[in-house]
Amino acid sequence: MSSRNRKIKHYFRKYWALFMGGAVFLVLTNIASLAIPKHLGSAVQKMRDAAADGELLNFDLSIIESHGKWIILLAIGAGLARIFSRVAIFYAGRFIEYDVRNELYEKLTRLSPGWFASMPTGDLTSRVTNDVNFVRTLFAITFLHVINTTIAYGLALEKMLALNVTLTIWSLLAFPVLLVFVRLIVQALFTQTKIVQAQLSTISSRVQENLAGKTVVKTYGIEKRESARFLELNEEYLKKNLKLATIRGGLSTNITLIPGAGALVVLLVGAEMVVQGTITLGEYVEFSGYVAALAFPTLAMGWVFSVWNRGNAALDRVLEVLEAPEEITERGDATELPDMDGPRGAIEFENVSFAYADGDDEAISNVSLSIPAGTTAAIVGRTGSGKSTLVRLLARFYDPTAGSITIDGQPLTTLKLRQTRSETGMVPQDPFLFSMTIGQNVRFGLDALEFDDTVDRPLPTKSLMGEGEVDVDTRREEALRIAGIYEDLQAFPRGLDTMVGERGITLSGGQKQRVTIARALLVDPRVLVLDDALSSVDTHTEKQILDHLDSIMEGRTTIIVTHRFNALSRVDKIFVLDEGRLVESGTHEELCQSGGVYSQLFEHQKLREELDNE
Repeated sequence: MSSRNRKIKHYFRKYWALFMGGAVFLVLTNIASLAIPKHLGSAVQKMRDAAADGELLNFDLSIIESHGKWIILLAIGAGLARIFSRVAIFYAGRFIEYDVRNELYEKLTRLSPGWFASMPTGDLTSRVTNDVNFVRTLFAITFLHVINTTIAYGLALEKMLALNVTLTIWSLLAFPVLLVFVRLIVQALFTQTKIVQAQLSTISSRVQENLAGKTVVKTYGIEKRESARFLELNEEYLKKNLKLATIRGGLSTNITLIPGAGALVVLLVGAEMVVQGTITLGEYVEFSGYVAALAFPTLAMGWVFSVWNRGNAALDRVLEVLEAPEEITERGDATELPDMDGPRGAIEFENVSFAYADGDDEAISNVSLSIPAGTTAAIVGRTGSGKSTLVRLLARFYDPTAGSITIDGQPLTTLKLRQTRSETGMVPQDPFLFSMTIGQNVRFGLDALEFDDTVDRPLPTKSLMGEGEVDVDTRREEALRIAGIYEDLQAFPRGLDTMVGERGITLSGGQKQRVTIARALLVDPRVLVLDDALSSVDTHTEKQILDHLDSIMEGRTTIIVTHRFNALSRVDKIFVLDEGRLVESGTHEELCQSGGVYSQLFEHQKLREELDNE
């Protein structure tokens, strides 16, 4: 059984009660609806008999009225049953949509950064929104009309055969030929639907990228070029949609021909049978009523074929995410980092190598380094030397392709993933803020400790700037002061309650960096990683931040990744990377005297600063 079929079966089983309830009401709907032709035929036949006997003028109209009352009651009953059937089945579809969207989003939270690098954001957005909606219609609309059509045909054919077998066979003769064409069109419909949905994802990705990078687009004055590119994508989407519409039109035409052909046969053959006396006029009217009653279920199946193929294509795209391999996983016997009274955060890299993809050059090659607990280390090197990759391995965004990493003597791969990350304060090179208030962004890491019971760490209460215990709001204010952003907040009309906008767009680069530093400090990290996190602040603010960090990170490990050498005289040890290899290590003075890579980088920076100051 394919994964798609297993998923469909799973959700039908989960909500079987709603689907079964809907099916029961569909049976009642069709029983009531298909009882109406019997009353119509009986009424017509009684009038025909009265006319034949010359008694039409004396005909008792109460007979017709009785049939009319039954027709009204049956129509009302069928309508009510139809409403209840749709409520039950559509509820099931909405619950499935809810489950699939939650399952999809939860899966996305577990996938590694490497997987996201190959998947455009717009495409993912399309899968979480449009495709999940199509999956809902796959279950709700498809089930509703397949069951309804099956019941309708079963009940109608039974009544038609009971009336006249020959006329029933004649009315069904066109079905096999037309269904062959329908099958061919459905196959083409499925293929074209997947093509259209993929093109829609491409458009979504283009829109997302241009909205996120609108400043760059405007800076370089390439609005017309980007508009032209979008026009090309949209034209391609239009062409593919027009082809899809043509295929759907062909399907609708063939589906319409089925009841039309049946009605034509009944008209020609049935009329002749009435003339010959093979069937009565009432039976002819009743039979025609059954054929007419099958028209809507048959036409609905044309829509079902479209929905079914679109839903299957969407489900395939959703399953591509749900079944994506999770490269970073937690072992069943994973342990927590040990509680320690003394210095914490000892880090060891032993012969670590890493490549982002099979066949790529190694970003890190055979790196071994040791950072004692409670010390401050710096990682420097030219652009592309592997600095950021090294700290991403430490945060276990990726696993090494060779070698091992330990924290406080525990191999990183044997530790509980979320608990370990909660003790690693990462301040990334590209600071990211959510569309919420500054205060909410700063306490973002605390939310996991407070509301997520899978992270077994108490809320930190020790003051960051003094002795004793303090509440969360006081610690947040202390973190903001240490990060050098507190004074800036006083200029904002709403202070901590200021909304920062999407990706923190309302703040400057330096302000965003300082907010992310405060966010990392608030979780009381065992290891603090500043990945070029001071590049957007001035040297005076940088010195203030580092002065504070010297005191509050005492007994814990700090790693500074930087291109700037101003603060490196204060760190305990510097590790120099070049083309993914560790080429030097030592103090600032030792490395300056060695005449190696570090010395060259330091001299180049001094020269740039002198030129900038002229």
